[in-house]
Amino acid sequence: MKRRGSTAAGPDDGSNGPQTDETTKRTRAAEDGVSTVQHSIVVDLPIAAVYKQWVDFESYPEFLPAVREVKLTGEVYSRWTVAIGKLSRQFLAEILEQLPEERLVWRTIEGDVWFSGDAAFEAIDKQQTRVDVTVHWKPVNAMERTAAALGLAGRVVRGTLQAFKTYIESTGGPSGHSRVKVVSPSG
Repeated sequence: MKRRGSTAAGPDDGSNGPQTDETTKRTRAAEDGVSTVQHSIVVDLPIAAVYKQWVDFESYPEFLPAVREVKLTGEVYSRWTVAIGKLSRQFLAEILEQLPEERLVWRTIEGDVWFSGDAAFEAIDKQQTRVDVTVHWKPVNAMERTAAALGLAGRVVRGTLQAFKTYIESTGGPSGHSRVKVVSPSG
C-alpha cells in the first residue's frame, strides 16, 4: 500500500533522532509567517475505528487537557475553546474535505487563532493505522512567533497525536460522542 505524507525526523524537531512508528518534520515559510508542522503516528487499531474517533471532536477534552470544550454548530462547523495556563483561545473550525477513512481537511474561519490542517489515514494492516497530520499555523503576536521559532507547535502536534493514540488504544475504539456527519465521497 502506498505511504502518504511520509516524512523523516529533522535535526531541529525536538526529537532524539529517527523513530520507528512516528516522524516529525517542521518547516517555516518566512514570506507569509506561516509555520508548517508534519507528524505521523501508528495507532494499533483498525482504520475505521481510528477515523471515527478522529472526527469525534466533542471527545477531545477527555484526552487533551488544553482543549476545554468543543461544540458542534453545524454539519461541518465546530466551536473550540482551548487554554494553556492562563492563555485561552476560541475559534470556529470548518471541515473543508472529508473522505471517510482516508482524509480530513479543516481550517479556522473565525476566532483568536489562524490555522488549517490535514489528517491522512492509511491502513498498514487490519489492526494498525498510520495517521499523517499536517498543520499550518500563523502566529499572530510576539509570544506566538517566539513559540513557532522554538518549535513548540511541533511538540504540541506530536503530543496531541500521542494523547489520541493512548486514548483510543486504551478505550479499544471510538467513544461515539460526536454528531459529526461522516460524509461519503459521493456527497
